[in-house]
Amino acid sequence: MMLKIFIWSLGLVGTVTVGAGIFWFIFNRYAEIEARVLQSMSDYAAELYDYLDRMFLRRPLSHCYLMILIPTILFSIVGFVGGLYLGFFQAIIGAALVGAMGYKLPRSIIRGIFMRRIQKFDRQLVDALNMMSNAIKSGLSFMQVVAVIEREMPNPCSEEFGMVLKENRVGVNLTDALMNMTKRVPSDDLFMIINSVVTLSQQGGDLSEAFETIAMTIRERQRVADKIRTLAQAGITQATILSSLPLVMLGIQWFVQPKYVIIFFTTPLGLGMFVGMLLMIGTGAYIMKQILTIEI
Repeated sequence: MMLKIFIWSLGLVGTVTVGAGIFWFIFNRYAEIEARVLQSMSDYAAELYDYLDRMFLRRPLSHCYLMILIPTILFSIVGFVGGLYLGFFQAIIGAALVGAMGYKLPRSIIRGIFMRRIQKFDRQLVDALNMMSNAIKSGLSFMQVVAVIEREMPNPCSEEFGMVLKENRVGVNLTDALMNMTKRVPSDDLFMIINSVVTLSQQGGDLSEAFETIAMTIRERQRVADKIRTLAQAGITQATILSSLPLVMLGIQWFVQPKYVIIFFTTPLGLGMFVGMLLMIGTGAYIMKQILTIEI
């Protein structure tokens, strides 16, 4: 009994001390914290704006701020309401944790859409190169070949090459227009193609043969990448199961014996152990992801 009272007292004193320290730190450096928060929000909104602009989904910068604020506020409310069932202190922690998830959600979604677009573009490059090689053999100029790609290929390939045509028509020289495309599409395969086009256009050479060679190289690299991805899938599945198993067992225990689980959320010591568990799970998942990620 005395040990239990001592642990509760120690946890309460630690919680009050940490809370007072955080409040004092925020009070003394409010102006600096406010400036950093505003700068972080501005950089975040600019990042979202850049992703949308590169996908030809241009939106006003104010919409990007709303995309950040709305999920952050909604997730914070959900976390606070859910935490109220355990107590006011737990509600504040829940609002902070869940709100942080809402804050990061727009970046994850938009970046995921952007990366899928890049992957789709890379898959279309082989067909585009074969089409370009055949068109050049038939006697078309490079700009006429780009027009064929815009007309015949699906998005996003047609959009990107169409932008090259539009920039060239308004006065941008071909080299700059092609390099601008590499800035919109961070693809190693595209960068290799553009470098080849620029070099051969300046020094002379057979573009059709170069396109055939590059297409064969890209096709082989994609084949190797698919094989590696298949071999690594078993490890990814195991990593997912190992990372989610503690949370799944905690959820099962919540329904079977909730009085033992609720201690994790109603006591300072339990909250500390729960946060420590999440940190260890996250660290393990990150290490496994680094091991299973193979760059080609």
